[in-house]
Amino acid sequence: MLTCSLNAPLRQMWVEWMSDKDLEREIDELLKAIDLDLLEFSVARRRGGVHVKAVIYSSKGTGIDECAKAHRLIYPRVQIALGDQDPYIEVYSPGIDRVLHSEREWRAFVGQRVKYLLAGESEWRSGVLRAFERGTVKIAVNAAVTDIPLASIVKAKLDSTHEGEDAHGI
Repeated sequence: MLTCSLNAPLRQMWVEWMSDKDLEREIDELLKAIDLDLLEFSVARRRGGVHVKAVIYSSKGTGIDECAKAHRLIYPRVQIALGDQDPYIEVYSPGIDRVLHSEREWRAFVGQRVKYLLAGESEWRSGVLRAFERGTVKIAVNAAVTDIPLASIVKAKLDSTHEGEDAHGI
């Protein structure tokens, strides 16, 4: 996992202008404009300052350059939206074994190999995520594609066990 961080003194300068959810939506749109997906976003207020965490992904590759680009877009927006001149911002890549938590992540990782555990089963399964539509994932195992309701998947993560295969920028 890559991390770009800014360690700066925290100072509160303005009043809060925007809700965290509105800020997340705005940052998501900004990142989409440079072909990055926002997978996770959180804002915490600590000791009079703001701490922001963002996990980003690009199917073309998610490295230090993508984290830096995202940081440069997020930083001024957080300053203005939350009224903090020196926010602490961390931008991460998802990592090669990321646990999938949200529909946003299922959509972003279409084409990737995933491991998943179904309700009532003890063995993990593996396949290539082909699509995510209306609460159902399509996973290919060999030539067969199976529709699986997301509600029946207890846990899922990216599958990095196939060394030598294209990692699609993770």
